[in-house]
Amino acid sequence: MVLNRPPGWQNGPIGLYHGTLLSHVPSILRGVDPNYFKPLKDFGRGFYVTTSQRQATSWAESLADQTLGVDGPAVLVFTIGLDALAELDTLAFVRGDYDADDFWSFVWHCRENDADHGRPVNGGWYDVVVGPVAAFWGQRALYAGSDQMSFHTPTAVALLNAGNPRQIR
Repeated sequence: MVLNRPPGWQNGPIGLYHGTLLSHVPSILRGVDPNYFKPLKDFGRGFYVTTSQRQATSWAESLADQTLGVDGPAVLVFTIGLDALAELDTLAFVRGDYDADDFWSFVWHCRENDADHGRPVNGGWYDVVVGPVAAFWGQRALYAGSDQMSFHTPTAVALLNAGNPRQIR
């Protein structure tokens, strides 16, 4: 039996995808702007990306459908070095199943309050939060196979903006 091995580990950069609308692309390419972060999201105000191009494409198409044909879907990719990403103050949730009280209490905190993450440092925010995507947060249900990474602080946004964002769709 021949194993289908993945490529060797290189500790190289990672592609982070953002699904959006065509009308938003020029602004994002000029630089992610925290003034446009929306409240009451899974991990609070932030700029959200995923490691899945498929997921970003699906999100972009869903957003475009909501505009009833007025705007089209777009996907951007940011290329970020893993060592630079590792230097950020990060909160990561590995599990999001029904019994993952730490994850769900954090999502409830962020979705019910337009507040920071409740930290005594860094203006109350983690630079980055990583975890699964809540589908129906009130029922503790996830979108299967989906992930999200949210960038919250000026330091985190600067890393994104240095990630040579480009439109791939």
